[in-house]
Amino acid sequence: MKSLLTPLLLLVLSLLTASATYAETANTRVQIHTGQDQGQDQDLAQTQSKRKKITLNYASAVRTEQVLKDAQLQIAKHSLLTTPVYWLQAAIFTQPLDQQKSTLLALITAKQSEYDITDERYTALAALHQFISSSHFAKRAPLQLDYDQARITSNANPLLSDELTLQLPARSQQVWVLGAVTEAGAVKWQQRQSTAEYLEQAKAISAAENDTAVVIQPDGKIQTHPIAYWNERHHDIAPGAIIYLPFTGGWLTPLDNLGFDASEFNKINQDVVSLLRERVL
Repeated sequence: MKSLLTPLLLLVLSLLTASATYAETANTRVQIHTGQDQGQDQDLAQTQSKRKKITLNYASAVRTEQVLKDAQLQIAKHSLLTTPVYWLQAAIFTQPLDQQKSTLLALITAKQSEYDITDERYTALAALHQFISSSHFAKRAPLQLDYDQARITSNANPLLSDELTLQLPARSQQVWVLGAVTEAGAVKWQQRQSTAEYLEQAKAISAAENDTAVVIQPDGKIQTHPIAYWNERHHDIAPGAIIYLPFTGGWLTPLDNLGFDASEFNKINQDVVSLLRERVL
């Protein structure tokens, strides 16, 4: 009997050890982030430092439904929101994109140095640099969050693990206009207002794309909206969206083999749009 019990005991101990090891290595930490519109407070850094930081800790991977349920309970307990969660802008973020941010800032700075301080391109690039510099970016998980859907649909309720940021903001009352404009910043969201109308408020510079603008919707979807008088069509813009008007090199800029603007603005435009969809509020 002793010879049978010993191997059995060793097997049980090995299974317990494996389970403990898995629980230790599969820890899941979720930081709840309710967001803060930069246009609502002049001292953004001070406002962020005063936010109450709530972190959910789990011993192993956990279902999205459970995380969303626990997060909403904590939001209510600590009065982090005074209005319902704006699910269109809810998101899960993984690793920070600090390197991509630094690379883009260096690219903008290098391009800005080509112009005199009185040049409208210099001013527009400076505003863009300021916005990128004061924002935080992390990899957005390809998951559209909705608590009701997570409860009834398996595809909306995957397992979550590792270090995560859960963004559950209130509905924004603003739209951001950035890029080749003289008055970059937040403007009041208006129902049924077009991209072109928002851009009129921000005042495009002469070295701006005049046919198409890029819209990053609150759920991270990237859209191109025609804005010229001859091709303009209405597209809805949700509260919290970002409108980016691309830079061009101007009429004298050489074209590449495909007929596109060969200035470094193309690289800036592409990198800005890619990073803006990863912005954490």
